[in-house]
Amino acid sequence: MQFGHLGIALAIASIDPRPETFAVVTAAQFLPNADSLLIRAGWARPEFHGTWSHSLPFCAAVGALAAGVFGPWLGVLALGSIVLHVVADLPTDTGIPLLLPFSERRFSLDLWRNTGYWGHSMYAGYYRQPWAWILEGAVFAVVVWRYAELLA
Repeated sequence: MQFGHLGIALAIASIDPRPETFAVVTAAQFLPNADSLLIRAGWARPEFHGTWSHSLPFCAAVGALAAGVFGPWLGVLALGSIVLHVVADLPTDTGIPLLLPFSERRFSLDLWRNTGYWGHSMYAGYYRQPWAWILEGAVFAVVVWRYAELLA
């Protein structure tokens, strides 16, 4: 997912619509892709994207850290947000190493091709695939539904 990650963060933030909730769940939602910044800076190889930062132990560590810093409720929401980021990336054909460092096995639903981790070609390639529109459309339908309820 590309823009769908923002949709997931918005949907989770609607559970507790406060600015701090939005900030924490959005940060947790986008944290797994921060590895692409390391690659762009030349500090990591392109193969580094989608490894450690997309594992369940990393998700647990982020949730625990968020709970320690922001309290248990926001820690739970941060954990849910980062786990849903990883789940949203499962459809890619490259797979996600969910159990790293315990196992290097990659899990995948193989619904779409990986189109990279940065730039125009990533977005252009991703949004040419039907499943991208279907799944992200579903995410944003939930967002519209949740916020329509909140604003009613």
